[in-house]
Order: sequence, then structure tokens, then C-alpha cells
Amino acid sequence: MARLLFDVFYDEGCVREAVFQKWRQNLDQEEINVYSAMIDATKDFFDWLLLADTESTEEDEDDE
Repeated sequence: MARLLFDVFYDEGCVREAVFQKWRQNLDQEEINVYSAMIDATKDFFDWLLLADTESTEEDEDDE
């Protein structure tokens, strides 16, 4: 369910990629323990964002 919500928020422009990344990078240990199921459920979403960034960077390098 969390992955679906993240996808919708991202696709509809409600939440920018940087905000998702900031949330994920700034989790403290207590939050990780509490939200571990959500973190696991959204791993594919963050992998997809990383892949999209990598592909975008490669396309930018090809344009130069």
C-alpha cells in the first residue's frame, strides 16, 4: 500500500523526489524500528528513483 501511495504522490507531483529522498535519509533508529514495514514496502520505489536518476545522468552525458 505504501508503495502505491508513494507512486501516486510522485506521479501527481504532490511530493518531489528530493522530499522522498530526504525522508528516507533522515530516519533515525527509532523511526526505522517503527516504520520498518513501510521502509521495506517502499524499497522498490526508491530503487526505481535511483535507476531513473542514473538513466537521466547517462542521457545527459550522451548529449554532451
